[in-house]
Amino acid sequence: GLLEAAGVATSKRSTIMSLRQEVFRLKGALKEARADRNAAHKEVASLKRESVRQVETVEKLQALCAEQEASLAKLRGTRATLSKAVFGGKSEKQKKEGSGGKRGQRRGAPGHGRTPRPLLEEKEERHDPPQAERVCQSCGEPYVANGEHASSVLEVEVKAHVRRIVRGRWRRNCTCPSSPVEVTAPPPLRLFPRTPYGVSVWARVLYERYACLRPLRRVAAWMKDLGLTMAPGTMADGMSRLRPLFAPLAEAVLAHQNGVTVRHGDETSWRIQSLKLCGRSQRAWLWNSVSADAVFFHIDPSRSAEAARKLFGSTRVVVFLVCDRYAAYTKLARECAGKVILCLCWTHARRDFIEAAAGQEDLEQWCDTWLARFAVIFRLNAARLGCYDPGMDRRTAQFEVLQSALETAVEALFEQAQTELDGLPEEAREGKALRSLVRHREGLSVFVDHPRVPMDNSLAERIFRGAAIARRLSFGSDSEDGAAFTADMYTVVGTLALNRIDVRRWLEAWLEACARNGGKAPGDLAPWLPWSMSPERRRDLMEPG
Repeated sequence: GLLEAAGVATSKRSTIMSLRQEVFRLKGALKEARADRNAAHKEVASLKRESVRQVETVEKLQALCAEQEASLAKLRGTRATLSKAVFGGKSEKQKKEGSGGKRGQRRGAPGHGRTPRPLLEEKEERHDPPQAERVCQSCGEPYVANGEHASSVLEVEVKAHVRRIVRGRWRRNCTCPSSPVEVTAPPPLRLFPRTPYGVSVWARVLYERYACLRPLRRVAAWMKDLGLTMAPGTMADGMSRLRPLFAPLAEAVLAHQNGVTVRHGDETSWRIQSLKLCGRSQRAWLWNSVSADAVFFHIDPSRSAEAARKLFGSTRVVVFLVCDRYAAYTKLARECAGKVILCLCWTHARRDFIEAAAGQEDLEQWCDTWLARFAVIFRLNAARLGCYDPGMDRRTAQFEVLQSALETAVEALFEQAQTELDGLPEEAREGKALRSLVRHREGLSVFVDHPRVPMDNSLAERIFRGAAIARRLSFGSDSEDGAAFTADMYTVVGTLALNRIDVRRWLEAWLEACARNGGKAPGDLAPWLPWSMSPERRRDLMEPG
């Protein structure tokens, strides 16, 4: 019985040991499972973080892609599309296409013939055959005269020369004390004391520099080709001494414009090199004021309303200022308290719609529709001006019909802009052009009630073409004094050219008058300004020299 009990106990102990081993095994397995679970959790967390990073990367790439697409669309528009819009066939008026016929004179149509040039000096040259050819080769009998053949050839000869002026001296041959001991002719006229260069040289330098837009080094090279060696530094020094002679003329031009009711204004970049030496930006601005018979230029380091006030702030009358939508003009009009009325440019407004549709195929039809609306207004205004006479007390019936049609078209255009704007989301690309059109309605509508006011500011922009060429060739001005003289010369030359006066002839006559006045500007400027000179003098200065 004891053996049996011992066997049972042994069996139980064996079972317990097996169970304990199984428990230990299961605990180990559980521990491994928990470790695997923790590792899996860590892996899941890591994958989640990686997923978040990937999503953020995708979003950044999508934003960058959208930004690049917008930049690409802008680049496409600013080059080809805008160039076509400004210089292509789609003008503001959108004229009809031509008939398709060849350009030039039609077959069988009478021509204008050779251009008459009655003012050219004629120098006759006689060309006869050699004496040996005027004898019969067989018998030796001389030929007899048998009339003439006459022909003309146009030639140009420009050459520097030295004027040697010999002034005779006459001594008194009597003893009368009341008479001078010696008399002689007065010395030749000189702009500056002891300068070897005559008036015609300085007139030619100014003409080449500011009318032909040549840099001083090129002017010096051209003068050297004519036989006169003149250093660019000598020319530059002469410019600083010439400034007091032209500053009164520029002031007179501005004073004249201050009494004009319609003026154009614009500004473009310029450069003054000396500003960089003072720690300032060398960038400056060239401003202009253009009326029907005068041009005034001003170079200023600032593009603020203070600079605009120097051109338009002293007006003596209420002036209609045709300009773009630059904020300085708005501030100027506000500070001048009703003396400056802004007349905004329709070409700039039209350009907004072209820029909005640049590179956007889905907006091309929308843009063409709006350009057609602008074209209708331009055509109506042109037709209205065709039957408008500001000197008439009463307007004609045809003018009244066109005036009514123009008012209706302008009103419909602004209403259409507001209607489209109300139905667009804030971020719509075409919204900017429409909002600008509606916001500037008052300034854009001035021309409707005032036919003398132009619809666009193209005149001021065209006046800048010569200055823009000179800016590219000469890199602006070296100093502020040089910039002031440049503005004065552009004022004088631009005003003379606008009135079709020969600039070179006028410069020679003006500098000669200054030389006669002791190197100073004449006190009476009336004979030198286009609007105050006599008709006879004007005709004489308009003839080419």
